[in-house]
Amino acid sequence: MTNPHPTNATDIDIRATADRIIGHLRQGQNVGAFQMLERERAEERAVVQEALDRYVVAGARNELSRVDGAGMPDAGHSLERLRQAGGPPRIPEYNRLDASAPNELIGLTASQKYDVYASMVESRGSDAVIGAIRGHESVILGLRRETSTVASMDDPRIPGAGEAELHRGTGVYDDHIVVLRRDSEGGRHLFIADRANTEPAAQYDAHARPAPGREATPYADVVWRRSEGERADGDTTPDLGRMAEGTFEMLRTTHPAREVRNDFSLRPTPEQASAPRNASLIQRDTNGDGWFTQGDIDGVQSLNDSFKIHAGSRYNTDSAGCQTIHRDDYDDFIRAVRANERQDRWQYVLTSTEGGLFHDVNRGNEQRVQPQRLQPQQRPVVPAEERQQRQPPEVGSLNDLPIDRYLIAALSGDSASADRAATEFARSEEGRKIGVQGEAWLSQHQIAEQAQSQDRQMAR
Repeated sequence: MTNPHPTNATDIDIRATADRIIGHLRQGQNVGAFQMLERERAEERAVVQEALDRYVVAGARNELSRVDGAGMPDAGHSLERLRQAGGPPRIPEYNRLDASAPNELIGLTASQKYDVYASMVESRGSDAVIGAIRGHESVILGLRRETSTVASMDDPRIPGAGEAELHRGTGVYDDHIVVLRRDSEGGRHLFIADRANTEPAAQYDAHARPAPGREATPYADVVWRRSEGERADGDTTPDLGRMAEGTFEMLRTTHPAREVRNDFSLRPTPEQASAPRNASLIQRDTNGDGWFTQGDIDGVQSLNDSFKIHAGSRYNTDSAGCQTIHRDDYDDFIRAVRANERQDRWQYVLTSTEGGLFHDVNRGNEQRVQPQRLQPQQRPVVPAEERQQRQPPEVGSLNDLPIDRYLIAALSGDSASADRAATEFARSEEGRKIGVQGEAWLSQHQIAEQAQSQDRQMAR
């Protein structure tokens, strides 16, 4: 049996080490910087190596963009790895309720654990986030696994989430929401809600409303509650929405959550919701397939303050688009959020992760999507043929300005600009043509799935 707990823990100060490397890069000492980076990360476990790379990218993004590898024959691999480090992070293996489960944080110091997640905040968040941390405020980080809205809990960590709860569109607590804070004495504090959710559940989707023909859709087994959402694409069906990845400023509000005494919740501030720069911070599932992808034409909208962070239930995420946390973890989450009594606004960084939007959306079995389980230090493995399909073309090789802008933004880690470019392409004539082809393929796929399901039922 594989030991679930890594043992190669050292006393490295990840933040201080990254700052020394960043200092060399800013002084133009590129060879020394890369040599130090490779030397310092050589004996560390994967989560520490990744955190060190992210800190370096966040602190020396401009300097790294000017490094071409000339005169540094051994730096090519390091440069490529650093460029990737600015993209969607990997969610570390962590389960605070099961001591026998894989846990990549075992043996790390409190500061090292903090730096694993703070490096994600710095590489994916805005300047306001860094200012908040330096001001001893609590900052929130959301790590999203891409999951279909029709999925339901089949999680051994959640008592009672068994066969009776499958295929009901009640949502899955397969995301992580993390709270980080540095106190006035330099102490680093961390709380990880590993039973969290950042996507809506199909029980609120108008496509799941009982109607003739629903049995031939992914919503066949969803127990529908009510319709939520907006008609983003102009048809008669409200479209479920979610917060896109980005940085949000939140303030205190209330939410009448079921099964929870504490109605403290968070919602975007009026200034955040009305800012022009937030014109693409809400995504809508306009084609009703349960996923949020480029196929959702007119599926990007401006932020509004109805998207909250609040408690869910034990066996139901209770999300029509909000970020929710399992009720048994929620009080601990709020204590971490309110650790600085003078704080009345919170920066929230929401990011996709490896396997997220534009990375590895799996349309296989929408009704029973399982979170990917990895061994410590193991990264997701992508089949060779899929890796080949996902290789981006050379920037400029396609005579298409939106695609070029998307590639440039994606390679530089600018997720907001990448989303805008992707949306512009989706609205173009070529993008719509591809979308129609994709919808035709998906329809055929769903019909085939339904036929297989009926065959299995007849065989019983």
